[in-house]
Amino acid sequence: MTTTSPTARKAGLRWHLRTATQDLHAEADRLGQGFDLRSRAGYRSFLRAHARALPALEAACDAAGLEQMVPDWPQRRRRTALEADLARLGAALPPAGRVTLPSGPAALGAAYVLEGSRLGNAMLLRIIQNASALANVSATAYLSHMPGPEGWPGFLGRLEQALPEPTHWAEATAGARLAFDCFLMAMHRERMAPLHA
Repeated sequence: MTTTSPTARKAGLRWHLRTATQDLHAEADRLGQGFDLRSRAGYRSFLRAHARALPALEAACDAAGLEQMVPDWPQRRRRTALEADLARLGAALPPAGRVTLPSGPAALGAAYVLEGSRLGNAMLLRIIQNASALANVSATAYLSHMPGPEGWPGFLGRLEQALPEPTHWAEATAGARLAFDCFLMAMHRERMAPLHA
């Protein structure tokens, strides 16, 4: 039986994107911690922040032809779930942004960020479910959204299969960084927005 060394395991696009975006990832985590998910208003603001970024990024991925590289992409989209949760909380959708991804590799990089954001959702979901202020609110479709049986490992497999060689990794990195920038800007804007009833 052959084994893969840790160095070899970390030589693909997944690890390249992780390293190339770790500064933005840390900043997104820092800003995200500023939303009080134990309160109705805080959770609503958190969802509104995501609604300022995610729909535009998903639409940009569609326009760039991501489905050709990730066939189960339609099942991975979360805009509808996010809109449903906001409606249950009586919150209006924030102004829609507009994003352009110039190529399939850039869309794949953006999708890496979108799919990776699911990894912390289980922890966030537990916070929401244990929050007394949200006890009677069933608004967790976004955080509990499941993309299908392949999940995160399946996406990573598609990622590596689509771009096995570094030729287009710079494009994928630009797409990933753009996606993080969209979320960072969205969180800043939501934190500055007037309080919503």
